Order: sequence, then structure tokens, then C-alpha cells
Amino acid sequence: MPTVLIYVNQLLGNSQTFIKSHVDNLVRYQGYYVAGRRVNGLAIDERRVFAVNQGGIYGRFAEALFRTLGVCPRMYRLARRLAPALIHAHHGTSGPPALAVARRLNIPLVVTFHGKDATMSDQEAMSSHQGRALVNKKLALIDGTTVFIAVSEFIRRSLVERGYPADKIVVHHNGIDTDYFRPDPAVAREDVVLFVGRFAEKKGCEYLIRAMSKVQATLPHAELVLIGDGPLRAMLERQATQELCRFQFLGFQPPNVVREWLNRAAVFAAPSVTASNGDSEGLPTVLLEAQAMELPVVATYHSGIPEGVQDGVTALLSQERDWETLSEQLTLLLRDQEVAKKFGAAAREYICSEFELGRQIEGLEQIYSDAIRRASSITP
Repeated sequence: MPTVLIYVNQLLGNSQTFIKSHVDNLVRYQGYYVAGRRVNGLAIDERRVFAVNQGGIYGRFAEALFRTLGVCPRMYRLARRLAPALIHAHHGTSGPPALAVARRLNIPLVVTFHGKDATMSDQEAMSSHQGRALVNKKLALIDGTTVFIAVSEFIRRSLVERGYPADKIVVHHNGIDTDYFRPDPAVAREDVVLFVGRFAEKKGCEYLIRAMSKVQATLPHAELVLIGDGPLRAMLERQATQELCRFQFLGFQPPNVVREWLNRAAVFAAPSVTASNGDSEGLPTVLLEAQAMELPVVATYHSGIPEGVQDGVTALLSQERDWETLSEQLTLLLRDQEVAKKFGAAAREYICSEFELGRQIEGLEQIYSDAIRRASSITP
């Protein structure tokens, strides 16, 4: 099978299960990971991983040299032995270093934009070295990338607004392993509203806590469970302590624990908002996983979320920051088990029909094949 290099700046955080699941389930290609550095996170077959930064002072120097000049002889020797047909960078900020690899190896480049990388302002991007590289090398990236993948139609529109060529962009949603994310009917649902994600402004958790305060005024046994971590965790814990009577912050949890909570909860909440710096979601993978677990969703009309649910069928949507409507929707689904069960059944049927992993892998591999064919038709 032809090889595809999967590039990310940092490999592979706990929130990037969607990358691993897609690489692990490729059918017509075999994936190998290349990264600026290895971080503690998801377990990966180390025989298929190369990190430029191998640790220590030299490793940091090697990563900086690769990031700025694309220089890493050892990595290129390994890559040439693999004879890759294509390199696929996840996140726009991974695009510039992946472009250096694509040019050195003379292979096509595919770049997936997932959210913030497509919506943040240039001013916000310039606050980090990866963001600066994306801004400064944007024209080169546009010229050197064969295909840009947007994980939602909203992200596609955002890219076009920022000058990326529409004829190079395709929309492709992440797939869900509906065998792994399958509810266990022997497990009883509890009066739990579940949130899973990073504690950042765009996730809208402060509005969820405010909404749950009103829910608990009439349903005191309802509990809010939040899985994840992030810069706003301390602030949100203080808010929850002041406003809620039943809540848990569980920190980051492995996928199997997240799945257990998706099986126990009564409602999944995704109250996302557009952050003050323009940061927005793409299409949260956990939103799709929740529906695969027959969990009804309460969320917002934000970014790609309306593309990943069926409003009034699998989910109830409200405007961003409208915590009062959010509380009414949560109360409805917690009180009326028949409505919640109906939404949950429709949710799994929807995910199996539109987002099943095998189907989405087939689409991704077709994008790879089209990119290779398109690149081969262009004279170097």
C-alpha cells in the first residue's frame, strides 16, 4: 500500500483521537506519523512515529531548525525509505513545516483546518510562533498545497474569506467508529448533563453552568459532569461552587472513560460560542460520538455544529450565550425520558448514516488519490 505521512506539530494530544482513529483505519494507504515533538497523550505504535525533537537541548534546537528552515536530515532519510506518496498536515499551523517536507520529497500536500486555525485573526495568530509562520507563509502554503480539507462548511467559508482558493478546498467530516461508540442498554441513564472538551472561552462553559443553576432550582438531583482541562478551569470551578449544588470536574480522561460517561449521561451539552479573539469550533468530534451513543444533544447555532446534528430531531439548538433557553432545553430532556429516548435513537441512526468511520475513511482516501493524481498532472 502507498504510504502517507501524517504531520502534526505536537503528537498526539488527548483531544486528537480523531486523527489516530482515521490513521489506524486507513484501508488503501498506510500512515506514518511525523511531528515536531512527541507529547504525553494518546498511545501510538512507536514504530510508526518520528519526532524531530528527540529531547534535551539538541532536540529543541533540531525542532527550531526544522520549524524555521525545514532542515532535518535524519527525518528525510527515514521518509525517503518509506517512499511516501503524500503528506497530510492536521491543523493549519502544521501546514508551513509540512510544506517544507512536501517540497523536499516532491510529494503533494494536504492540509486539514479544524477550527481556530481557520477563524482566528492575524493579530491573535501572531502571538505564537506557529501562528506567525501560518500568517507569514500563507501565500507559499496556498501555492504549495494541493488540497485543503475543511471539517465543516463553516470552516470552508472562513478559509475562503481569508483568501484561500475555493477550488482547492473540500469539506470532509470526521468519521465515528459506531462499533466502539455503541450504547450498552444494560447501563441505566442518570440525571447527568455531560460536557467534554477544553476549558476555553469558545466552549461556552460559563453559560452552561449558569443554565444548570436554573435547572437545579427545579431538578435538584440533576448533576453537571465536566471532562477536560484548560486555562479557564479554575475560574469555572469557582463559578460552579458558587452557583451549583451538584457538579464534578473530572479533568482529562481516556477515551474509554469518556465513552462510559456518554453511556451514563442523560444529555450532552455543547454550548459553544465565538470567542472574543474570533476562535471558533470546527465540528466537535465528541458531539458526533455522543449521538452515536444515543445521547440527545443541547448545543448552539455555532460554527459547524448545525452540520453535525439535526435540530429538533437529534438535538435542541439555541443562540450563542442564551443560557435561559439552554436551561429550558436541558430541563425538557431531563424531565421527559420519552422525548430524550426518541432523540437518542434518532441521533444514533443519523450518525450511522452520515458519519460512520468506514464511509468517511473511504472519502478521505479518495481525497488522497485525487491529490496525488492532480499533483502528477502538474509539471514541476
